[in-house]
Amino acid sequence: MKCTRGLVGALTITLGLAAPLHAQKLSINAKLEDLQAAAVKDSADPAAHYNLAMGYWSKKKYAQADSALQRAVAIDPQFADGFLALSVVHDQDDGFWQQIRKEKGDSGIRARIREEERYYRKAFLLDPLVDVRVLATSEYFTYLAELSSIVHLNFVDATKDFVEGRYDKAYSEFDKERTFWGGGNGKTNALANQIIWYHALSAAHTNQFPAAESDMDVVIENTNKLIKSDSGRVVPLLQNEYRYMKATFQLRDNHAELALPLFQQVAQDDIGNYMAHVQMARIYESQRDYANALKERTYALNANPEDPSLMLDRGITLGKSGNMVEAETQLLAARDANPRDVRPIFWLAIAEAEQGKKDKAREDFSTFLSRAPSRYDRQIAMAKDRLAKLQ
Repeated sequence: MKCTRGLVGALTITLGLAAPLHAQKLSINAKLEDLQAAAVKDSADPAAHYNLAMGYWSKKKYAQADSALQRAVAIDPQFADGFLALSVVHDQDDGFWQQIRKEKGDSGIRARIREEERYYRKAFLLDPLVDVRVLATSEYFTYLAELSSIVHLNFVDATKDFVEGRYDKAYSEFDKERTFWGGGNGKTNALANQIIWYHALSAAHTNQFPAAESDMDVVIENTNKLIKSDSGRVVPLLQNEYRYMKATFQLRDNHAELALPLFQQVAQDDIGNYMAHVQMARIYESQRDYANALKERTYALNANPEDPSLMLDRGITLGKSGNMVEAETQLLAARDANPRDVRPIFWLAIAEAEQGKKDKAREDFSTFLSRAPSRYDRQIAMAKDRLAKLQ
């Protein structure tokens, strides 16, 4: 039921890049009024608000786009697409930056940039395979294109393909660029490292996970060198986060036995990396090892207690373990912590039904059905079926 990559696929984003690469205008194949109506109808659906944000963005209504994106991530704090969009939504909004400079000066600008960097890093933490097409609107890619034209022209074509979602072509082009840089074993600087990282992402997006994992080994080693040389501040992610990404690729490649110890290392080195605990919990759950899964759910929640979706995750795992009493308590807390999210209500109703609390279960199933986004068709069908059996 989580909003992950692919949920916004119903909305086509057209970026139409043309060399040389510059920040692009975002265009949408849906009317703004239709997107507004959809967001009202499915007000509990983060994807509906994301799509509305894209509509506002295409009309250069950046403030409204920002607000819609904030609503999306408020509903689901693990919505990677929303955080990535928040990292660049104001890149072409000159008035926004002028207002910050007027009110807070250069310090305000720096603070906002740091906030956007946090959004960017969080997006890749939540999902290393987040849909990157929205990055084509970023002024950052103008800088990369201008810099790469001095270094090597393959990078322009590769970056165009990458941000347009043509990952197979991007992989081929980045492969040429990677070779130019000595396969990552030659020059070590931030640009070379970023090229190898993009090569890894392109590989992962095309299910070439061994190649992606090999690239990440080089990126991790190079990042360590950059940090030691005091030039690491231009590296977009930190070493431990790249290590986390490698483990995620291993997990996507059905190698949980390789991913698990790496996630453990990430969590040990960075107690704030709650997603490492989330990933380990998923591994343990897939193995029906609910005792260890619950430990990791608890660690994740302790590391990030402000995220109500982690309460939801823990409540679901408690239910799967058969502990419906504690599941109900945790799911009630998740529901109260984030009234926008209808998912805790669905799982709460199940926990109540399993305990024989028919009146409460009927009430919560009915509430869920009255608020559930239309995209939650599987859960809606389950709720209807269970509600009928409670009559």
